[in-house]
Amino acid sequence: MMEALPDRLPLVIGVTGHRDLRDEDVPGLEKEIGAIIARLRRDFLRNDPETPIVVLSALAEGADRLVARVALAQGARLIAPLPMPLEEYRRDFVPGVKEGNVAEFEELFAQAIAAPVMPLRATEEQLRTDQNKRDDQYRAVGIFIIQHCRILLALWDGSDRDMSPGGTAEVVTFKREGIPLVVSRSPRASLDASEIGPVIEVVTPRMKEGSEARSIMVRPWGRPLVKHYRGGLMTRGWRRLGALIAHLLGREREDERNRLPSRERRALENWENFDALAGLTHHFNADAAALQKETNGSKRLAQSIDYLFTDTKAGAVVDAAARKHALDVAPLWCRLYSVADTLAQDRQRQFRSDWKRLFFLAFVAFLLFAIVAHAAAHMSPPVIATLLAAYSLSFLIIAVLFMRALRGRHQERFLDYRALAEALRVAVYWKLLRIASRYPDANTGEPERSNIDPLATVAQAYPIQQPTELAWVKICLRTLEPLDRAQGGGAERIDTWGHEIAQRFWLRGQLDYFRRQGVKHNEWAEANETRAGLLTILSIFFFVPLLAGLFLRNIDFHVDLGWFEVSLQQAIILLLGLLPGVGAALTGYTERLAYKAQARQYDRMRMLFERACELLPATIDAKTADLAHGLYRQLGTEAMQENSEWVAIYRQRPIQPLQG
Repeated sequence: MMEALPDRLPLVIGVTGHRDLRDEDVPGLEKEIGAIIARLRRDFLRNDPETPIVVLSALAEGADRLVARVALAQGARLIAPLPMPLEEYRRDFVPGVKEGNVAEFEELFAQAIAAPVMPLRATEEQLRTDQNKRDDQYRAVGIFIIQHCRILLALWDGSDRDMSPGGTAEVVTFKREGIPLVVSRSPRASLDASEIGPVIEVVTPRMKEGSEARSIMVRPWGRPLVKHYRGGLMTRGWRRLGALIAHLLGREREDERNRLPSRERRALENWENFDALAGLTHHFNADAAALQKETNGSKRLAQSIDYLFTDTKAGAVVDAAARKHALDVAPLWCRLYSVADTLAQDRQRQFRSDWKRLFFLAFVAFLLFAIVAHAAAHMSPPVIATLLAAYSLSFLIIAVLFMRALRGRHQERFLDYRALAEALRVAVYWKLLRIASRYPDANTGEPERSNIDPLATVAQAYPIQQPTELAWVKICLRTLEPLDRAQGGGAERIDTWGHEIAQRFWLRGQLDYFRRQGVKHNEWAEANETRAGLLTILSIFFFVPLLAGLFLRNIDFHVDLGWFEVSLQQAIILLLGLLPGVGAALTGYTERLAYKAQARQYDRMRMLFERACELLPATIDAKTADLAHGLYRQLGTEAMQENSEWVAIYRQRPIQPLQG
């Protein structure tokens, strides 16, 4: 067995292809596959050593094994999903296309870090006598591969005339265009576009007569393909300038992608999305590596896991037994949750610091401008020049801070990491409850279970109507599922100890959290609104009458501060300009951080978890197990939906250099 993967998000490459490769083509194919993997690392991962590459290959003869062999030689990890139980699957390799293929399979299979087995849709006896039943199992493993990989590598002759179930042409089509409703039998699964993605096609000749391919050829893919349609930097710059001019003139510009044939347009979109999502994975893994190298990094990661099992009502004491049980049952999910949660906290501090600094500096700039505007007549030229220089400097600092936040993507990473952490939180508790299905693993000798529901997974419950950034979260969950080697997943009945832990730390813990946060955000919003209102009222009902009285009675006196002289009337005029400005800044700050909107979200979730606490019984028996199972699943689904809406609230309020 190979060494387990580190606590990183992998780049998963799926494999499909023909079994009957020609011997004379194997060296050339190996060279091309090696170059493809190297280019993926360079173009999309920036040669990042922190992002592991995982290959999903069913290890059938020919293409599956060739790619697995080359990838392993380049340091990738192998997951071998099987269409049927291992012993039954071995029957397909006797006699096989070439001699020695059983030994080749065993050698590669021994290097797999996981080997999920597809649920049987028929008895093993039926699989041996009915080819259609056997094809259904191959279709299932093909769908598994396209759903759990980020990119599909296809070694085929390019002909889609033979769309047999589970065949290469069908797998390629499903990855490009999605799973048809007649195949998925699930409207949600067919609407979900997260499994649609780019395909790297290596046109490969076959031993089979009638194959149209005559030589090896790699069709354009990746950034060269995008550049072919989008052009270089200069071309894109001119297009953006043209779009800006059209917008200023009030004209609509047709999206250039709409002019492409549907297959070419989808290929372009898939590669652009893949580039963005691969970038998110690269940054997450780089940030995770930097975190673990910090002096107190390990301690902070442990604290995030501790928080999952801390009873705030019992004096913030960590339940060591519950924590250990979770690390035994769901180690992968716990560790990645701690990484995502800790990184989200770091980015949240950066994000809030950015907002505070920008608002403070904007107020300073406004104050300096107001002083110069209202008191310039009583200032010496050097003082005016100094104040104007400070005013310009404040704007320069604002620009630098804004560009730093923009380049570091502080807000975006905070939202991405928080969304991932909250989904992983649900995953941890679902694994403890044993309500999230998991495929049996042939590498661990687990017995095949007929009640596994491939759709009853954490990723399947994640919202599907999401932008690219949140689609990243769902894809991350899907790529992690084949790596799940947790104990006892997919049990028939909800785990009783898991129920006790989830009820105590998830339900009640989240209930307390949403209650506190709802009150806190509402208080912050109301306090800032009250301050803004008082400042406005103070300027209108106090300083305006005071200033009017001073002018009518011709009352004024001057104070010489040395560097400039100020009169009482000018000071009041200055305050009249400043007070509403401060009030507007407070209102803008509250609006940009969405205190009110967040308070409403927290209150809705408080009511949801409060109701769940009332409905769930203290102990689970045969009568209540199914109801508890359904309630926990719905609660987790609602929690992930709420978090996606919370992310959307913030995405509608991007950080900007000046607000208020």
